[in-house]
Amino acid sequence: MLSANFSREKINELKEFNWRSFKDENLKRAFLRAVIVIGDSGMPEGNKVLRWKQLKESMNTMYTTSKINLRNKKLSLDPNITGIFQSSRNYSYLSTIWKLWRDNSGKKIRKLFPEYIELSNYAVKGYDFADYGEYSRSSFEVDDLPEQLDEIYSKLKPLYKLLHNYVRHKLRQVYGLSETEGVLPAHIMGDLWAQQWHNIFEDIKPYKNNTLLDVTPKMKEKNLTPKDLFLIAEEFYTSLGLDPLPESFWNNSLIEKPNDGREVNCHASAWDFYDGKDFRIKMCTKVSMNDMFTIHHEMGHIQYYMSYKDQPFHFKEGANPGFHEALGDLMTLSVMTPSHLHKIGLIDQLEDNKEQDINFLLFSALRNIAFAPFSLAVEKWRWNVFANKTTPDRYNFDWWKLRCDYQGIVPPVDRTEEDFDPGSKYHIAAGIPYDRYFVSLILTFQFHDALCKVSNHKGPLHKCDIYESREAGDRLRKMMEKGSSESWNKVLYEFTGGKTDKMDPTAILEYFRPLHEWLIEQNLPEQEWNCEQYLDYETKMVKGYMVNKAYRDSSFSFGLKLVFLFCFCMMFYF
Repeated sequence: MLSANFSREKINELKEFNWRSFKDENLKRAFLRAVIVIGDSGMPEGNKVLRWKQLKESMNTMYTTSKINLRNKKLSLDPNITGIFQSSRNYSYLSTIWKLWRDNSGKKIRKLFPEYIELSNYAVKGYDFADYGEYSRSSFEVDDLPEQLDEIYSKLKPLYKLLHNYVRHKLRQVYGLSETEGVLPAHIMGDLWAQQWHNIFEDIKPYKNNTLLDVTPKMKEKNLTPKDLFLIAEEFYTSLGLDPLPESFWNNSLIEKPNDGREVNCHASAWDFYDGKDFRIKMCTKVSMNDMFTIHHEMGHIQYYMSYKDQPFHFKEGANPGFHEALGDLMTLSVMTPSHLHKIGLIDQLEDNKEQDINFLLFSALRNIAFAPFSLAVEKWRWNVFANKTTPDRYNFDWWKLRCDYQGIVPPVDRTEEDFDPGSKYHIAAGIPYDRYFVSLILTFQFHDALCKVSNHKGPLHKCDIYESREAGDRLRKMMEKGSSESWNKVLYEFTGGKTDKMDPTAILEYFRPLHEWLIEQNLPEQEWNCEQYLDYETKMVKGYMVNKAYRDSSFSFGLKLVFLFCFCMMFYF
């Protein structure tokens, strides 16, 4: 972390140059990267910036300390509330929890948010950005990022709508949802924010007799330890010709939860201490298949850190904000294949099973394809707020309009401008950009496709494993060593072997092509997302799924049947 005085001094030096008009693109990038690395610590001194930082800290604290009170019990977000959404299938109970969390998180943050937005825009004026949204997008070094991301999503949307349609059809059988509604209520997707849907997989699984692959029992049979899982991951990277981890990594990393009474944040994370030698992972590892995948992901960050360690400080980053996450996720695409798990002795026998493939691809789509429109809606809302296109009197209304337009999702209960549902998501409360997650999703599969091609993989993309491919390792090393010293478009062009310098969803669509074709074969009746019926433009109210007229009518008719049946039975009782 750069000291505030030093950072402001450097920003003032940068302002002496009209670097935005430089003809030399590399020099221009060096100045931009310096501005980005200095970041918030270079903001001008004064009461406004001090107040801005206090607001950020207050909102972050409000969110992280939020709890709900249910039946005289205090429930925290993790593990209580997230666990309830993963496991409960009680429609009304989930709706109650959903509302309570928003009442106790976002709603409390709302009163601070307009001032935070105003001061965020003020804080970046000294950096010559129109607003904070433009400042946060500057890491991508393009002027049309929103348009690029929308264009990419337009190509993903047909697959997403097929997935949405299948999920809606299956959930009707679970919850008795309205036959006339094309949208889905946000609280029954297995996740508090309906951002990823894999927790409902068992409810909607196509082939009930085929279970998802889980090698955890085999790991325990082999008496593997947390360190063994780290060694397995290291061997994956060295098989590509990449460097082994330094001794300091093993000495300084925390790979198991301490048993000495210390309280630690167990969220897995990778750390670069910027001295070219000290790289660490912090993780409370359990011997499980999921934790093995997480280790491979985090170790991808470490390999990136190690590769660009000799770059100047302001270039010690991924080529754009999505590259780092994409690199980690890229590795899990290979590691989770049955062929890879067989190679490393965690599966005894390989089977070619189409039904198991469809189950696997559906589970993966519930994590990845379902996430795409959510991530885009979140960031589009932030950009609109910073640009004053979404004003405080329509924060919640515009949030749900985007959620419905992009995701086909509506709230379970009525929402008004007294609510602040965006603030129930940590990244909104903490001011963390969300575009990087959409970008990393697209790049993950683009990287995977490029490395599978250079490894001469034959067959479906979802079965590709780059393990032991020195050609893939060479391609990776060349990309990682650059850090952010070159334009990400140029880096991507070289990485894809000259195929493209743009983010492209072709690879993710190819990966899920067997599922796409299977979903079309199901020939389920399609229904439009009737978003406008939920939006009252005059009052800025967003109607909940339960009170929408179409659903209310069908529920009422069912209720009448129950009343008549009860009266009929009572005639015989008396």
